[in-house]
Amino acid sequence: MTSISLALGVGVRPAQHLWQAHTHDVPRSGVPAPGLVNDISSLNPTAMQTVAVAADSAAALRQLRELLATARARHLPVAIAGAQHSMGGHTVAAGGIRLDMRPFRYMQLDTVSNRLTVGSGACWAEVIPYLNRYGRAVATMQSDNAFSVGGSLSVNCHGWQPNQPPIAATVESLRVLLADGRLLTCSRQHHPDLFQLVLGGYGLFGIILDAQLRTVPNERYTYQRVASPAADYLTTYRRCVDANPRVQLAYGRLNVTQEHFLQQATLNYFVTERTAPPGDELSEPGLTGLKRAVFVGSKRSSYGKQLRWDLEQAVTRYAVGQTFSRNQIMNENPTFYLNRTGGQTDILHEYFIPARHYNAFRRVLQRRIPSHRADLLNVTLRNVYADHDTFLPYAREEVFGFVLFFNQALTPAAEADMRALTQELIAETAQLGGTYYLPYRLHATPNQLQRVYPQFSAFIRYKRAYDPQELFQNQFYQQYRALGNAAAKR
Repeated sequence: MTSISLALGVGVRPAQHLWQAHTHDVPRSGVPAPGLVNDISSLNPTAMQTVAVAADSAAALRQLRELLATARARHLPVAIAGAQHSMGGHTVAAGGIRLDMRPFRYMQLDTVSNRLTVGSGACWAEVIPYLNRYGRAVATMQSDNAFSVGGSLSVNCHGWQPNQPPIAATVESLRVLLADGRLLTCSRQHHPDLFQLVLGGYGLFGIILDAQLRTVPNERYTYQRVASPAADYLTTYRRCVDANPRVQLAYGRLNVTQEHFLQQATLNYFVTERTAPPGDELSEPGLTGLKRAVFVGSKRSSYGKQLRWDLEQAVTRYAVGQTFSRNQIMNENPTFYLNRTGGQTDILHEYFIPARHYNAFRRVLQRRIPSHRADLLNVTLRNVYADHDTFLPYAREEVFGFVLFFNQALTPAAEADMRALTQELIAETAQLGGTYYLPYRLHATPNQLQRVYPQFSAFIRYKRAYDPQELFQNQFYQQYRALGNAAAKR
């Protein structure tokens, strides 16, 4: 405890609080029941047979075609899984077959075009070191490295890459295995309709075998930050990011403490300095245990949230002017914040709000969240440009994504409260012309989904055209597929 206090330069109470958080951070006990699968939410236990896909490309193709033939003959649903970070049962379908794509993770960089061909089961934690050897980096991905490439494409992810569309814009082509066993290469020139449907299609149109992705140079960046009232964040962003073409990564944080709830902000951004040499060292992040204690100590604790905010402000001020490679920044593992305590889970929401309504939505959050039990741990702000590559775009114009991270008890009452909060926030989002992100809990009503994504009924009809037996399924599809029937009757 004394060493923690000295390391932080703080007094006895902060050190005691962090030590207590550390000692109570005990992994949940017990082994999952045989035959049950789940996702990272821990809220979707489902009986399924899991099949790991072969690592070899030719063997995997034979295996998958045989599995699909069996599933068609036996009328079994097929769900596709990578790192399983979606939270609404997007990788599960009761009584069916779950394909574990993670072994299918080969990589090949074309050093002339600088395009990466990568198996869909590869995680970014494997892709980043591979590209690093060639002095290249991922163009667009999430802010952590634990996600699979196939999963990232299926949810059309985005991250800290400012003034850019989502990941779909970086995809040159895909190889997709359809329900009838056909293997198609899809791009903007070949099978463009399927290309748009598979990207951000949640595994409902076929199995992504691999993708060809655009890469960017692995440059070294200097870290900068600006603290401001949260109401002024957009002005600060325009001045520091939009006006400076050398900014390559950027994100914001909002203060979630009780005293200054969503009233203070920091803009964190990285400015290009120079190209990093091939093989530039990727070091392991330090102080992971301490970072985790700080984060875990903020759960259900007003004091812990204030301590975390204060420490983050101090650490980021100290880091200003330091340089990091792009690959180093993006090679961050989420271990320090992933929940491992029994009886609770951590849940993500994300709402994409047109820039002109940034403050209106921030005030919505200030009003709505305190009236519910959900414990808000973090708000990250991300900028996303309009997406012209997918059938279900969440960014139809420039938007700011409000990424909300909640702690939730694993009880029916907590789930009901989260459902009510989510529906309230979706209703407010729709009023502001925004959208919500579909990989998370399935709390939206069908009417809300149809209002926010008016093309969803057509999405379902296309799905049935490509997959008339509805072989590819998940809980997301099962909950909302009736929207296609309703639209057909009109």
